[in-house]
Amino acid sequence: MISPDRMSLVISTYNHVRPLELCLAGFRNQTAAPMEILIADDGSTPPTKDLVARLAASLPCPVHHLWHEDKGFRKNTILNHCLAAAKGDYLVLTDADCIPHPRFIEDHAALAEQGFWVQGRRSYLNSAASASLQVSQYVPSFRLFFAGQLTGCGQSISSSLPHYST
Repeated sequence: MISPDRMSLVISTYNHVRPLELCLAGFRNQTAAPMEILIADDGSTPPTKDLVARLAASLPCPVHHLWHEDKGFRKNTILNHCLAAAKGDYLVLTDADCIPHPRFIEDHAALAEQGFWVQGRRSYLNSAASASLQVSQYVPSFRLFFAGQLTGCGQSISSSLPHYST
């Protein structure tokens, strides 16, 4: 277990303002806050920067928007810059099109253990359910699951890190 205030959250994005807005709304409503949020922006146009600037004050921790020029798909490059800039002892990475459940950070903190990594899998919404989401709306995932609008539940993995001898 680790204290959430020792965690850095990295959110990758590229020109997806509405999903990023929903993602950040989800992190605004967490039961526990990370020490910081880093936006790993792979060259988005100005509306993404404007959204991050507008929403940063409403989030429960400092937000750092790291951006590089759009020279094709270079997501891993901007992620590496964010990882180097992160101040937390524990890193959580997600994408802007993922809306976290309210205990996302708290759950990661509870699962954190030295020498282990945690991997999750997002659950997909169908197009109609995605289009109907609103920033102020909270829909419990079990309702979407039983309505047949949520797939991929229960496929998280916690695994030991491999040990390599040199």
